[in-house]
Amino acid sequence: MKRTLLDINNAYIFFCASIYLGLFWSLHFFWFPNYPTTLNVDNYYDAIIPITDTATQFFFITIPIMAVAIVIMLISEWKTKFRWVPLAWIIGLLAPVIVQQLFIERVNNKFKAGVTDPQELGALLNEWMFLNDVRWIILTIMWCITMYFFIAKARQKNQQPQQREVSFEAA
Repeated sequence: MKRTLLDINNAYIFFCASIYLGLFWSLHFFWFPNYPTTLNVDNYYDAIIPITDTATQFFFITIPIMAVAIVIMLISEWKTKFRWVPLAWIIGLLAPVIVQQLFIERVNNKFKAGVTDPQELGALLNEWMFLNDVRWIILTIMWCITMYFFIAKARQKNQQPQQREVSFEAA
């Protein structure tokens, strides 16, 4: 039962890492390339603010749960060669949150206040996209670390000597 609960815990970390990764890969590859040519002072608000507010509400719930899951992973892996994975996740989860809180929120607040100058909008969009790309890189690395963890754990289990059945039949 304990192993199943730990597997569910670690799967939640991978689930959140995948959602986080998917969001930032979508931003980077699908939305950002179009933003500089399609967004203007009349339409940027509806293209950015409702989506970022919804994402913030979603991650406001999932990230604290993920932090608890990472602590559980750290405790369960502390005496193994995989303890570096949750330690990396502590940094890998804090860094995007810090970028969001210290830098992106400032840009979001300017967006919310209303931008009427096209040049200011362009500068804010460039900064906003760059900062989100910083998070994209961090979260890509963290997803790869998490995938490594699952692959390495599976390989470790497969490399352990299989218990042999003892036969009581005479030879």
